[in-house]
Amino acid sequence: MNGKARIVIADDHVVLRVGLRSFLEEQETLPIEVVGEAGDGHQAIALVERTRPDLLLLDLSMEGLGGLETIIELRRRESRVPILVLTQHAESVILRRALEAGANGYILKSARGEELVSALRAVARGGTYIDPTLAGTLVSRALGDAQPASEDEAYAGLTPREQQVLKLVAEGLSNKEIAVALDVAVKTVMAHRANLMDKLGIRNRSKLIRFAMRMGLITDQEQL
Repeated sequence: MNGKARIVIADDHVVLRVGLRSFLEEQETLPIEVVGEAGDGHQAIALVERTRPDLLLLDLSMEGLGGLETIIELRRRESRVPILVLTQHAESVILRRALEAGANGYILKSARGEELVSALRAVARGGTYIDPTLAGTLVSRALGDAQPASEDEAYAGLTPREQQVLKLVAEGLSNKEIAVALDVAVKTVMAHRANLMDKLGIRNRSKLIRFAMRMGLITDQEQL
C-alpha cells in the first residue's frame, strides 16, 4: 500500500459515518482517504467493486443486506478487499462467524480512536486484528476451553431483519404474508429465513417456534 489508505465505510447510521470519516481523514500516523460511504450491504459491494479500496470498514447490523451477508457475498465474488468489522457486538459467536465468513479484523465501537487506527493499519497491510477484549475468548475457543454459544448469543447474531422474520415465522405467517408485512419480495423473505435457520442451526419450523418462545418473541397462546 503506497500513499493514502483508500477506505470505504459501510454503516447504516449517517451520523456515525460522518464522524468516522472526519476522524479518519484527520489522522497523520495513517494517511486515509475515504473513497465512499454505504448505508447497507448492497451499496458497500457496489462501492468496493467500483472503487477498489484498500480496506472496507464494515458494520454488521445494517438493514437490508447485513454485514455478515456482505462479507460472504464479497468473498463469493472473489473480492480480496481486506475487511475490518466495526461493531457493537461483543459476543464470541458473532466474532467467530465474521472471521469464518472472511473478515480480516474485528473491533468494537467502544474502542479508543488509536485502537481503531491500529486495527486499520494492520488490516490494510494484509494482517489481522482482533479487539483485545475479545482475543482471549477466541484463543479459548481455539483450544476448546470455551463453552458453546448460548441461545441469547445466537439470537444476537441475527440481523434486525432476520429477527423480524423469525418472529413472524413463529407467529405462523407464510412467506408471502411476511413479504407483504415487511414490504419486500418473497424471495427476500426466503433468503432471510434460510440465513437465520443456518445461523441458529435449526432445520424445521417446530424447533424454530420453540426457540422463539424461549427468546420471549411469542407465547404459547399465540400458537393456539
